[in-house]
Amino acid sequence: MSVRETIEGAFERVDYPGDLNIIHCSCPICRHVCDYFHGTKWKSHTLESLRKQQLALSLFTPEAFRYFLPAYMTRTLDAWQDTCLIPFLITKQFLPPRSDENPQRQEHHAKLVGGFSAAQRAAIVAYLREYVASGTALVLADVQRAIALLQELDSAKQ
Repeated sequence: MSVRETIEGAFERVDYPGDLNIIHCSCPICRHVCDYFHGTKWKSHTLESLRKQQLALSLFTPEAFRYFLPAYMTRTLDAWQDTCLIPFLITKQFLPPRSDENPQRQEHHAKLVGGFSAAQRAAIVAYLREYVASGTALVLADVQRAIALLQELDSAKQ
């Protein structure tokens, strides 16, 4: 099974987060992102449109992140050279929070990464490994730390 098929299979049954649960902020930037993603299916987004919305990866609610993440992953698989910032931003979402991070940020991170199923975590790990194999990973140590965190979550849930 290809990485693309693994991702699509793992995320095919994730529910749309709801129009009011995409981002919980009403600043102009967040409103623009919400307007773009409002009522859309993750499979409907093009690489070009996701490039314009790459900031959303760090703004999404945990539910919206889980729903839209496969769009970003599947669209960048064949375009590593053209989209190196998107996989970098995906990687950053799976890095453990710093110990001095405020409690609210730590809680958000726990919800963000803790909501994935084992199959979804495996798909994300496969994607990150493909990112490393592409030779375009911006910070290899970060990708390795993100993979380790996802694998730790699997160990902890077994």
